[in-house]
Amino acid sequence: MTYMPVWYQQGRSALLLLQSVIGLLLVSYPLKRRSHFYPRLILSVLAGCAVQYFARGIYIVGSTPLAIVTHAAAALLVYLTLNVITWFCYDESIWTVLFMAATGYIVQDIAGTVKTLVRQIAWMNSFSSRSEGVLIVDLICYGAVYTLMFFALRPFVKNREDNFDNKLKAIFSVFVLLLCIGMARLTQDNPDRNQQAVIAEALFQIVIDVLVIALQFGVMEQARLASNMETTRELVHTQRVQYEASKESAQLINEKYHDLKHLIKSFRGTVPQEQLDKLKQSIAAYERPANSGNEVLDVLLAEKIGICQQRGIVLTCSLGMTGFSFVEELDLYSLFQNALTNAINAVSALPEGVERFISLSSVRDGNMLTIHMENPCEDDIAFVDGLPQTKNDPDWHGFGMKSMNRIAEKYNGMLTAEQRGKMFFLDILLLDPEQ
Repeated sequence: MTYMPVWYQQGRSALLLLQSVIGLLLVSYPLKRRSHFYPRLILSVLAGCAVQYFARGIYIVGSTPLAIVTHAAAALLVYLTLNVITWFCYDESIWTVLFMAATGYIVQDIAGTVKTLVRQIAWMNSFSSRSEGVLIVDLICYGAVYTLMFFALRPFVKNREDNFDNKLKAIFSVFVLLLCIGMARLTQDNPDRNQQAVIAEALFQIVIDVLVIALQFGVMEQARLASNMETTRELVHTQRVQYEASKESAQLINEKYHDLKHLIKSFRGTVPQEQLDKLKQSIAAYERPANSGNEVLDVLLAEKIGICQQRGIVLTCSLGMTGFSFVEELDLYSLFQNALTNAINAVSALPEGVERFISLSSVRDGNMLTIHMENPCEDDIAFVDGLPQTKNDPDWHGFGMKSMNRIAEKYNGMLTAEQRGKMFFLDILLLDPEQ
């Protein structure tokens, strides 16, 4: 039998809510906050704690069926209040609210059950029966568990990509939560339990809670990966279509350019030379501007150089005549397409008066192919897992960079990106498996 100060017992529902709110905050930081978030949070938590305190009379001590029901009802009231707080503070769908509130409650339940285990130590139980002791034990147990859960769940939470907003996941989370509440209340406050039973029940509860958390976020991660794969397939298909279209356009433009060149030659002697020079100048932009020795690159660079000329950007290319043969056409197109698109968009956003340029080069050394690109940039770039999170591809939400990194890894290479001052640098290393 464990003992707690009277004030702690009377206010434990309110404390349970407060602890659940802290558990919620551990996993809810990516969510969209409503305006005046902190005043909303403080006001709603205070109101929720007041509701829990005045509703404490529904508790019936003991292990009778009625007592079990009242404890389950009290726990359910905490969860419902937590949902209201979440909805009041975050501008998210009801499904996201249900999912995150359930997660916050379960995180709290893990910490509370760990505290139950700690209190099975005789001197800790005696210490926590005093007012200062119970607060210190709470601080240690909840602090340790919350810190551990924060770092354990961070990889799943920070890459949420709207995966919380799912009806089935939310319903599953609530169902499992209610199951955990029911299981926990079956034995709570049972005076007939011995220490071995308390320890066994606490360990079982922790295992169940951890499995629930793992299942919740495991399912979410699987859904995220599946969504990423589908998006990647769509991106590859789109770029394949773009490449074929660019290839056809480049061939047509090249044919028309040569026709025009021959036509201008036929005008010699009949048209003033000054007019012929103007005609040559007007079609010069359609001359194949890139001659890398690789048809894929020539097609793409012809397109990008034309865009750069329209936007007043100087695109300098220094690409080896050989060295790209081991890279598949679509991979090569995707690498340079994504890199140049991001660079062009970044440079286009520069304020007036700032020099606009992009430098692109490649070097082949043995079995290593190195691609280097640099361009000025105005804003600070956010990096996640070493990859820049560009705002220039709203349709693909950063998948361009992920696609480039995937291609680099495919060829046993690597992609590195960094920002130094107002300059952005991109380096891609590819290894030729045939050498």
